[in-house]
Amino acid sequence: MPKPLKVKIFADISANLVEQQVNAWLAKLEGATILKTETVVTAVGTSPFVVVTIWHELPTPDQDRPGFRTT
Repeated sequence: MPKPLKVKIFADISANLVEQQVNAWLAKLEGATILKTETVVTAVGTSPFVVVTIWHELPTPDQDRPGFRTT
């Protein structure tokens, strides 16, 4: 059975901080597949607000893959 997608959202008024958060998170992922990203920039008061949404799948352990056999 397929696993549901995971979603990670980053948001801040500083694009630089959002970039740092995304890069730190990506560095911790091991073998995840990024399926889609979306970036929205809007205004909150007089400041810009950046939201990055990332849809991803975590790796499937070998035992969960179709056709996997142990000897």
